[in-house]
Amino acid sequence: MRVKVTGLRTATKRLADGSVVYYAYAYQGGPLIAKGTGKTTTAARADLDAKLAEQETLAKLTAARDVQEIKPAPSIAYIEGLVRAFLNSPEFGKLKPRTQRDYRHYLDDFRVEFGDWRTALFEDPRTAQDLADWRDEAPGARTGDFRMSVVSRLFSWARARGITSARPTEALERVYSADRSDRIWSEEEVGKLLAVCNGPLSWAVRLAINTGLRQGDLITLPWSAVSDLSIRYRTSKRGKDAIIPITPALRELLAEIPRRSPVILTSSTGRAWTGDGLRSSFNRSKTEAGIEGLTWHDFRGTAVTRLAKTKLTTRDIARIIGWSEARIEQIMTRYVSADALAADMLLRMAGERILQTGCKPDEIAND
Repeated sequence: MRVKVTGLRTATKRLADGSVVYYAYAYQGGPLIAKGTGKTTTAARADLDAKLAEQETLAKLTAARDVQEIKPAPSIAYIEGLVRAFLNSPEFGKLKPRTQRDYRHYLDDFRVEFGDWRTALFEDPRTAQDLADWRDEAPGARTGDFRMSVVSRLFSWARARGITSARPTEALERVYSADRSDRIWSEEEVGKLLAVCNGPLSWAVRLAINTGLRQGDLITLPWSAVSDLSIRYRTSKRGKDAIIPITPALRELLAEIPRRSPVILTSSTGRAWTGDGLRSSFNRSKTEAGIEGLTWHDFRGTAVTRLAKTKLTTRDIARIIGWSEARIEQIMTRYVSADALAADMLLRMAGERILQTGCKPDEIAND
């Protein structure tokens, strides 16, 4: 008979022999009270349920929760205490809300796995294997690398405080790599997406494509940043001024968007978009349009191709998008028509010859 126990914190781990261990903790950050093992996750969970029905286990759970309220703050000598100290630090408080949420998620996992380990243990390079195992258990290589990035930040903070000299993630290579320079929204894909978007989402998508701004900057972009010839805005990620020329397409879009808020983009409620709200609406529409393999971030590369056709220089586009000139060149070479690029180069060459010879462009073309 299965006994329903609420408030537990659970975690799983796959061992080297392929078997699975299912852990149950009394509460978040609490002691381990039982674990189940099996050849599969289902089997391990069934074994854990059986253990949770035992009187001895229930007694351990009761005892752990009885002292939960009077439990002293954990010492930074242990990972449990180190994580809590970091989460309560001024440095963590300065992070953006979404970054804080992500950090809490990954540090929560780290604390469940290693909370009872002494912090000093991570000064031993052999712990890199334990970290690698934990990283590789993550649902995807990218998530695994995020785990390592957050742990690296935790120990960087700890070293600055003189708590430890450990650098446990330095020996671990990244296992996820993503080159999204080949991810560009085609005109057909943009059309399919816009066909299922409502007005507010459509404005957001088109503004992304015509400005190349990141999503976080788009949803806070104020009307006051718009002048007759350009949009000037200090970006949140790099803190640099982006100066975006207002093309005919961008001018037409800005004229279409109603001014119902200090910020340009608003949701169907008439209020400024939140990051989560815009992402959710975009993902729903993308699924409805049957589009896979493309993300909101890929609108930035798409913006590069459109800006390239306005005869802006690579340096100009790099300044707008915030990427290196080499990356801009890579995208332009791959996606902007070779004939268009050649024609542009010929015109510029012709312009130089006019200055040197005083000839007219048509005379040069007939040489």
